[in-house]
Amino acid sequence: MISMDRHSIDATEDNQRQSFRARWVFPLSGPPLENATVEVVGGRISAVHTRSDPGARDLGNCAIIPGLINAHTHLELSDVVSPLRPAQPFTAWLREVMRHRRQRTETGLKDSTTNQHSHDHSAIGKIIAEGIAESSDSGTTTIGDIAGPVPGLARASEYQAMSDIQPRSVAFLELLGLAPERMEEHLQRGRAHLAGDDSPLRNGPVIRGLSPHAPYSVHPELFRELVNLAVARCAPIAMHLAETRDELQLLHDGTGPFVTFLEELGVWRPEAIPRGSRPLDYLRELARAETALAIHGNYLAADEVDFLAAHPNISIVYCPRTHAYFRHAEHPWRTLLAKGVNVALGTDSRASNPDLSLWNELLFLRKLAPDFDPAVLLELGTWNGALSLGLGHEMGTLEVGKSADLTLVDFAESDAAGPFERLFNPRNRIAGTVCRGRGIGSHSA
Repeated sequence: MISMDRHSIDATEDNQRQSFRARWVFPLSGPPLENATVEVVGGRISAVHTRSDPGARDLGNCAIIPGLINAHTHLELSDVVSPLRPAQPFTAWLREVMRHRRQRTETGLKDSTTNQHSHDHSAIGKIIAEGIAESSDSGTTTIGDIAGPVPGLARASEYQAMSDIQPRSVAFLELLGLAPERMEEHLQRGRAHLAGDDSPLRNGPVIRGLSPHAPYSVHPELFRELVNLAVARCAPIAMHLAETRDELQLLHDGTGPFVTFLEELGVWRPEAIPRGSRPLDYLRELARAETALAIHGNYLAADEVDFLAAHPNISIVYCPRTHAYFRHAEHPWRTLLAKGVNVALGTDSRASNPDLSLWNELLFLRKLAPDFDPAVLLELGTWNGALSLGLGHEMGTLEVGKSADLTLVDFAESDAAGPFERLFNPRNRIAGTVCRGRGIGSHSA
């Protein structure tokens, strides 16, 4: 097993050259390279080749792949020990998520709906830090995080505490509200988040975005205004969409389990959602943004898939193990890819997943679809994730000029039928993580 501590890869701060040799390198911009070397200068890839390099650090029997990208998670739920139950119906699971948050509130943290800020953010900061550490230790170099419902000031402070060797984060501020009279309040929170008024994050490792939560929790007019804000600020936007059949029922005729759930919360507005609505209405709005993510997309109609194919600025984020946990119908990820839609992968939160390992999502999907092209499968967790977050120019492949974000995979066996078969051996382990040329999360024997 490779030993890679947090101080072993730091020469790039002085623009010095580093080089790493591995049994296989998977650039994704080209075919896998055997006994290849990745050179790094100033935190960026300067060369990928198979030439002899006596100065290269030999990592042994392992693979170097582009840094894994978790396009959707909720770091503030990283303290959930195991997935919450019951998983069905979905609204029952939502009640358990709220119960978990209330228990934390009772220990000193305030829910954002109370509009009160805790005087001590150390508890939520620790939860976020644990989620970041778990992610980086499992090979993730970039995280698309739904930042809520913790108050913006607390989240910004915690993100700001991240050092320059932490994974990048795209922090989508979660916004919920069916009451039109509170729309300006929510928009102001969104403006402050994007402007960075609550902390000096403009130059930090965090990109700011917006997340109108879901069709059942956001008034359509608020949703349109949030898209307008994202368009004006060139900010990414993410929304949970077509996640359950109950959501489709609510949109279509204003009935079903979500009505009961929202009535219990005292927030249901029968007039808020026009009857006959569907996910396509929300996709049309998202299409106006430069970068948009439709999270889950479990129940998309054929014309909605066609719409996505015609609008490459919208990506679908598929969370395989969470999808299986809720026992949804088969996800249309293969159809989406065949139509040319960008599909990225996420873990969702620990409330529906045993861990935050994007690598485990890939292994799960490999087992689920052994006939699927493994080269494309790897792209789902790397290049496609970069595209979904608007970061394809910066990461996702091992190419000259891109950030030196690397995931190191230790091979369990010395030989196999081919490089991809060897890479996706379920006995393999993440051996180390490199972000911007520096080691961050790693294991040692």
